Parts: sequence; structure tokens; C-alpha cells
Amino acid sequence: MTDNKSTEPASPFSDEALRRIAKEKIILALGVKIHVLAFFGVNAFLILLNYFVTSPGRVDWSIIVLSGWFVGLGIHAAAYLIYARGVIGGNKKALIIHLSAEILSVQAVVVINLLTTPAILWLVWPTSAMALAMLVHLIVYAVFLKGNVVKGQKKSWMDRQIDHELKKAGRQG
Repeated sequence: MTDNKSTEPASPFSDEALRRIAKEKIILALGVKIHVLAFFGVNAFLILLNYFVTSPGRVDWSIIVLSGWFVGLGIHAAAYLIYARGVIGGNKKALIIHLSAEILSVQAVVVINLLTTPAILWLVWPTSAMALAMLVHLIVYAVFLKGNVVKGQKKSWMDRQIDHELKKAGRQG
């Protein structure tokens, strides 16, 4: 008679489900790696092209393309890291993507401003608006959406609203 008790904790996932998750993670990581290789290869080509076809003293347009593409690459990497780290909760994921997009977009705005019209620092306006939007998002997340309230303690605003809706529907919250 064999003992079927294992010292490993029970998993709610079957071996097949775990293999599918592992395969998906590998494919997503490969996608980011291919994107990074394409980013460096294409941008190296564009920098060389810009060097040979642009007159001295003109705007280095290849750097603008590079900074724009860097935004997409950064968000792609952030999306992969959210998946790979197992971040749960749509609100937390949205906050991370928003923060990534803000930081990466600010660098693009700075690059464009400094390459095209360095005497006029118009970058202050869009970067200020982006910072304000991020601040509002952080406040909304911290006040209304953060779900780290311990059971039995004061409920979050969102949990109270859900309980209220359940009571209106005749169910207990």
C-alpha cells in the first residue's frame, strides 16, 4: 500500500494547466525579446540613415523615432512583467501601465522638445498635465480602489458600495 500524501502543497491547477501557463509566459517573454532586438536593429539602421542623409545642423529625426518606439517597448515590457509577476487586480494593473506610459511618454516629449525647439520649453505643459493625471490616478487608487483592507476591519469605499448594491438587490454583503 502506497502513501498518497505528498509534502508539496496542493495546487488548484492541473499539470496540463501549469504547462499552458508556462508556455504562455515563455511566448510572452520571447515576444519582448524579439521586440528588443527589432528596436535595436531598426533604430541602429535609422541612426545610420539619418547620419548619411541629413545635413549637419538639422534635426536628428532618428532620435525622435527611437524615443517614440521606446514608449511602445516599455509598455510591452511592463505588460509582460505584470503577467510574469502575477499581478492581480485590474485597478493595480491599470495603475502600473499608466505609470509606465507616463514615464515613457515624458521622455519622448522631452526629446522632441529639446531636438525641435530647445529655446522654447513647451514640454512643461504636457508633462505637467501628465503628472496631474498620474496624481489623480494614484489618489483614486489609494482612496477608492486599493483592496488591501483586512477582513473584519474598516471596508474600502469600493467594498462598501458593493455591499450597498447587494443590499438593494436583497442579498447580504
